[in-house]
Amino acid sequence: MFLAPLFLIAAIVGATMPFFLHLMQNRKRLCLPFPTVRFLRKAEKNTSRRIRLENILLWLLRTLIMALLGTAFAMPMIRSGGMGWLGDAPRDIAIVLDNSYSMGYGVGKGTVWDKGIESAVAILEGLRDPDRFCIFLASDQPEAVFAEPVSNKQEGIARLRTLQPRQSSSRVVPAVNAAMKALLKADSQREHEIHIITDSQALPWRNLITGGLEAQIEPKTAVFVSLLGVSAPENTAIVSVDLQPPVARKGAEMKAVVKLRRTGPPADTALSLIIDDREISRRHVNAADADSAEPSFTMPMLDVGVHAARIQTPDDNLQADNAFYFLVKVQEQMPSLVVGSENETLFLRTALRTGLGGKNAIESITPEQIIDKPLAQYASVFLCNALPLFGQAISAIEAYVKAGGMLVVFPGMGAKPEAYASWTCLPGIPHAVEDLPLSQRNRILTWDQPQHALVRNLREGIGIPSISIRRRLAFDTLHDGAQRLVSMGAKQPFLLERQFGTGRVLLFAVSGDRTWSDFPLSPFFLPLLLQCAEYGGGVGSRTPFEWATDWLSLSERFPEWKTPPNLRAPDSQPVSVRASVVEGRTVLNAENLVLPGFYSMTAPENPEGKPVIAVNILREESDLTPVVETEIQKQLGNENVAFAHDLETLRSLIEEHRVGRTFGEHLLWLAFVLIAVEFVCANVLGRTKSGGRDLTGSQGSIGISSGARFSQNE
Repeated sequence: MFLAPLFLIAAIVGATMPFFLHLMQNRKRLCLPFPTVRFLRKAEKNTSRRIRLENILLWLLRTLIMALLGTAFAMPMIRSGGMGWLGDAPRDIAIVLDNSYSMGYGVGKGTVWDKGIESAVAILEGLRDPDRFCIFLASDQPEAVFAEPVSNKQEGIARLRTLQPRQSSSRVVPAVNAAMKALLKADSQREHEIHIITDSQALPWRNLITGGLEAQIEPKTAVFVSLLGVSAPENTAIVSVDLQPPVARKGAEMKAVVKLRRTGPPADTALSLIIDDREISRRHVNAADADSAEPSFTMPMLDVGVHAARIQTPDDNLQADNAFYFLVKVQEQMPSLVVGSENETLFLRTALRTGLGGKNAIESITPEQIIDKPLAQYASVFLCNALPLFGQAISAIEAYVKAGGMLVVFPGMGAKPEAYASWTCLPGIPHAVEDLPLSQRNRILTWDQPQHALVRNLREGIGIPSISIRRRLAFDTLHDGAQRLVSMGAKQPFLLERQFGTGRVLLFAVSGDRTWSDFPLSPFFLPLLLQCAEYGGGVGSRTPFEWATDWLSLSERFPEWKTPPNLRAPDSQPVSVRASVVEGRTVLNAENLVLPGFYSMTAPENPEGKPVIAVNILREESDLTPVVETEIQKQLGNENVAFAHDLETLRSLIEEHRVGRTFGEHLLWLAFVLIAVEFVCANVLGRTKSGGRDLTGSQGSIGISSGARFSQNE
């Protein structure tokens, strides 16, 4: 294919010119009288043969030069890929558009998303009438805008301009595979192209490695990847907020520990704590490029109830992750139930009443009264030498734990090791009750899980805990899900924990009175019990926030709700809540909780609503680490991948693939080289022909031109 085919006529004419010039060359005939001509005839024969060969070579060289010049101006085009290498062929294309919230990164006066839409529109505008297209969005799951190839470009452009990025992450290859299937299903014989439009983020490709998903692209399919993000992005994001404890008691201290993530070089930033739309405090921190910055806020004394809080960073190029929303729940008390005899629970009752605020904070009963108590109303249940228990009481306690309760077990002499075997929720089953010799009684406690919510605050101000232990529970093995929180030396458990359902079980290796150790008299008995009570208030409680989701079970989060509530999204739009009956009970599910912020429940007496759910977008998308092009090529498994970082480069790559690559410039350079060769050869041959040859020796010479002819008669 030629862009200017009329120049081929000039190439043909130019190629014939050297031929006619050589034919028209004037060969002069020179006659010289000479007595003997046989030697000259022989020389003439040899010289004429050589001259004819030189003339033919020069003629071919000049012909090739003229042909190259004419062909170069005709601009020959050769397709660089696909079918129809001599010209265009009908094609089906698929556009895969990354619509994660990282596409909202600001560049210039717009965002990466704006550049992506502009590129997608340019791709559609460049299609010919027989070409078709389909469009897929690369979210967590592929989403089809046009699931099958269509030819209405104007409709496609209009749909593209209405799209907006989602508040979610993205995975590119599942959308690429869906697009490839759509192209092959529509027409496997057509020429195919896949256009992937994304930012420069590595996350969409990194997810594929961990998920083991491979691209399934047809080998002949051309793939264009537009990486429109900046080469060195910077972003500071709040990854999560951890409330310690998750539920606060009125008047008790509460902390909010913030985890930051930084993309780019370390930089200073400011964090603001805002509660009920009022800024409480502000901190300046240095966010490193690793996930190491964990500043904390001390929460103010709040009234009883649920408070809407958020921690916010200053505006930057990616504003979607600048605020992190959560709820702070404050209760009047953390009611606890103590089970055991009056003498054996004396130290427990005294410590809990001292720390939790009076007699109303706890209730004490005997083991026989457990079956009559509604355990769900208590934040924690303490068993102090209450074993053995009968089966109905064990079932009630284990159901309470499974539903989110907190069980703390202190042993005693009333139960032999066999009494623990009937329990399924304990961290471990002791095999014996050991009496320690006098030389082994003094023990130093060690924190096996120093960052655990139960013990991390105990390490400050207590010093090195040391107690005297006379008797203890001995364990051979622990449950698979159990962990040692505190040891009494040589990895011998002092305090064990296990998650059971949504609740927790704590098992001490010593009793709660003075019969087994002096633990009740130690300076850390009171703070440890208070930590157990505070920890129990948060165990099984509602998490302070939810991640953005298309579907959320309200029945699991709010079991007290029996009818669909009136939920409002942060933009005041109603939230769809569906009710269904499963195994005889009503199950409530909320849909499309994708907008970050506070979701409120409205009622006639409270039209503005009270916040019940805080929603945040997933923070993995905040990691803007750039991807390496070779990694994309490896993940796609296709060598025919072209990369563009701007619209102009993309247009050039598409034109090169669809129309072809011009070789006119290359032909011109080749012609110039041949002209130089011809010039050198012609000058060398010219000097050889014009200079005479010594035919008679040193006494005389005769110069013979290239066209000389000798006549015997003369």
